[in-house]
Parts: sequence; C-alpha cells; structure tokens
Amino acid sequence: MYTCTHDPDTGGLLLGDELSPFSKEPRPVWAKELDLLGFDRFWTYDRDCPDPYLWAEANVYWYRGKKVAKANGGSLHERPEIELLKDETGADVLPAGFTLEPVDIAAMTEKNALRLSALETLTVRKIYDVYRKYEKKLDCFHVAFSGGKDSVALLELVRRALPRTAFLVVFGDTGMEFPDTYAAVDEVERRCNADGI
Repeated sequence: MYTCTHDPDTGGLLLGDELSPFSKEPRPVWAKELDLLGFDRFWTYDRDCPDPYLWAEANVYWYRGKKVAKANGGSLHERPEIELLKDETGADVLPAGFTLEPVDIAAMTEKNALRLSALETLTVRKIYDVYRKYEKKLDCFHVAFSGGKDSVALLELVRRALPRTAFLVVFGDTGMEFPDTYAAVDEVERRCNADGI
C-alpha cells in the first residue's frame, strides 16, 4: 500500500509517492455500515447515497481529514460502543445533528489521476513480466476473485496485461457471501464471458 493522506476538500484520500512502512489500509464507509453501528443516533445522512461518507482505519473513523469516532469492543453478537472523539476544547469533533456530506469520488479521482495512471502502468508491466517468466512452466494462470473491490481492480489489471486465453478467473464460493458479493460475481462473470475470458 502506498502512503495516503485524508483530503478535507473531497472527503477522499490523496495517494503519496512512497510505499507505506506498515499496513495502513483505510476503507470507505457507506450508510449501511453507519446504520449498522448506530451512527444515525448522532449524525444525519442520506441512507440511499451510493457514495461513502467516512473512512475507517481499524476501529477509528475519519471524516474530511478529521478523526471523528472510535468503535470500542463489540463482537459477532454485540454491537460496539461508539465513542465520538473530542477536539482540543473538549467538544465533539462532529457535533450531534451534523449532516454528513458524501465523499466526492469524481474530484478525489481527478486529484489522484496522475499517480493512479503511473501505478496502473507499472503494475500492468509487472504482471506481464511475471507472465512471461512463467508462461512455459504453467498450463494456465489463475486470478483469484473474491467479489470485493481489490479483486475487481486486480482482474482489470490482469485483463490489460495478458491475452484473454492466458488466465482463468476463480471464485471460491463459501456459501456465506453477502448478496452484493454474488451480484458483483455475476456481473464480472458476464463481462468475462463477453470478453472471452
């Protein structure tokens, strides 16, 4: 993972130029997770918005560059306790009743366009180099596909790097996936079939 910083303007992330010395993988947080954890008791937001509102790093939640909450405790059967974080004056960073604005995905993507393009080019080249190194030793390459965002990105990079007949896409169905995962798998399978993958 490359270093990244929170962008107060877009509510998104800005990629840095260096590899992170430790695994820090912020993940987007949509309205469904906010509802599930009980954030609706504190803030208002459009539950039908397709864009994320916050970012989470482990149990810490960020909004537009500010740490705003922590989820403490919790288990499979017990909701965690939400702690709203305070500023230097002792007031909540985001006060009760605050209306959250979603991340501006288009603006975030535009701000990161140059770095993303360079990373895509470098990664496609690395995938192709590995393919060339091992293509005579393997019958076929396999792309493991979980149905999540990382798998979608990886598959797109492999699709750009390799001939369509050089790899298979494999989804290991545990039978315990969320409906959204199955929908993503079905859509990717449809696209792969149309592309001859």
